Amino acid sequence: MYRADRGNAQLALYAGAALDDAGRRDEAVAVWSLGDDADPALRRVKDNGAVHPLMREHSARADMAMREFFTNLHARAMDDFVGSTGAEIGRVRDAIWSLTHDRPFKYETPDQKPTVFYMPGLPAAPVFDNTQIPWVSALESAFGDIKAEYEAAASDESAMTPYVPANTPSRDWAKLRGTLDWSAIYLFKDSRSTDHIRKFPKTLAALEKTDLVRIGGVPMEVFFSRLTPGAHIPPHFGLTNTRLTVHLPLIIPETCAIRVGKDECVWRPGEIIAFDDSFEHEAWNRSDSDRVVLIFEAHHPDLSGAERQAIEYAYAVRRHWLNARTVLLGWHHWDIEAPTPPSSW
Repeated sequence: MYRADRGNAQLALYAGAALDDAGRRDEAVAVWSLGDDADPALRRVKDNGAVHPLMREHSARADMAMREFFTNLHARAMDDFVGSTGAEIGRVRDAIWSLTHDRPFKYETPDQKPTVFYMPGLPAAPVFDNTQIPWVSALESAFGDIKAEYEAAASDESAMTPYVPANTPSRDWAKLRGTLDWSAIYLFKDSRSTDHIRKFPKTLAALEKTDLVRIGGVPMEVFFSRLTPGAHIPPHFGLTNTRLTVHLPLIIPETCAIRVGKDECVWRPGEIIAFDDSFEHEAWNRSDSDRVVLIFEAHHPDLSGAERQAIEYAYAVRRHWLNARTVLLGWHHWDIEAPTPPSSW
């Protein structure tokens, strides 16, 4: 029944419980995680006294099983990485997948709360000094070419897509979801290139000189971000403290700014701002014209090369399992190649 109605999170609770009762824990976690994708409230039902006790029981079981499974998945991935490379990656081994960690934890720095992946022990600062980033001047020198390529592409309004998808459930994004008030032209998204890259040869050449975060060798995310007059990006936390979010400001009218933690920064055309978006941050455009910046993710400068590879491998292992869930459940039968750690470091 659940296979025919995979968007039904409540049904996923009961289907997962039936599989777990039959001793098929891995399949139960697969179903529960699919239900969690459909509605993240699934694992919070356990705390709602107004809900039927059996549903709360299933919710608690699903939450515990998912936490145990994903915490162990990370530990096994790090064992494989160290066994293959011999590298010292203690900080990555101790990293926490915030939504699925199996023990209580505390963030070390006030105002910093990465929502997906947290690595204790990394030096924390809301905004980084550009002297810590060796490739800044190389990218800034390409400012004119990058701006020109953006303006040529943006002349076609259809190139823009809403940054906040229309189906985003959180009320925090109600004013922006599905609108072009905060819009983007993506060059790379979810570690896949888009059709737009052919319009940006000089931008791509400039980005090759930076420390882009890549997954499977492909940049994770690169996009031009447009904020229209009066638009406000509400306070929120980013995904991880292992990356810097880099802005190359292109078109900056007055009365536009970004706050990261307690630091308020004003963009200046052609001058990079690199910040840790795991600190609470927000941005606004109080002018009467568009604000545009180029955005991409770079590695935190304190990470070693081995740590960068270990983090990429941890993400790849988790993504592989998520992609293979329907195969595990017998819904599909194609082969999905598992990631392998590097053979040495």
